[in-house]
Amino acid sequence: MDNKTMITVRNRSNSIVVYNVDDLRVRREFMPGAAKQVPLEEIYALSQQAGGPEIIANYLYIENPAAVEEMSMNVEPEYYLDDKGVIDLLKNGSVDALLDCLDFAPAGVLDLVQKYSLELPLTDTRKIKAIKEKTGFDVALALKHKEELAAEEAAAKEQTESGMNVEKTPGRRVQPAAAKETSGRRTTPKYNVVKK
Repeated sequence: MDNKTMITVRNRSNSIVVYNVDDLRVRREFMPGAAKQVPLEEIYALSQQAGGPEIIANYLYIENPAAVEEMSMNVEPEYYLDDKGVIDLLKNGSVDALLDCLDFAPAGVLDLVQKYSLELPLTDTRKIKAIKEKTGFDVALALKHKEELAAEEAAAKEQTESGMNVEKTPGRRVQPAAAKETSGRRTTPKYNVVKK
């Protein structure tokens, strides 16, 4: 491949990825999920500087396998998992395949596993347990919080739509004796007033 060949590079992590290649006077910023066409020469230069190989291996996905091969990157098969691959793994893959992914996949792929385990949502309890044990991410708890939040939002929306959004101030439940006749008390106090 020619160094000027343009390749597609995607940020598959949940965070912004930024790198500088001073030799080429390049600064790139990738938002989560963003893909850009960059020259192979730039990625190769990035791979030669401190921290560059980690950025490429863990957070960026080079969509051209020939470019990965040419750069002599030692990657596991899980490196090539994209969004569709992770969704397929969560829906149809075996628990062992998921465990291999959790053990050998780059950090960006693990971010995708967490993201799609909530979006699908993941219902296989063995896979949920594996994700929690390997990453510490509790899918079941996150799904529970997601449901609670959705229920709260629905209740707030319903309250707003029905015009009940005005807060009512609570009335007294027990009134002082002097206000008994005019206050509309519900109960009569059962205590004696002692005068000195």
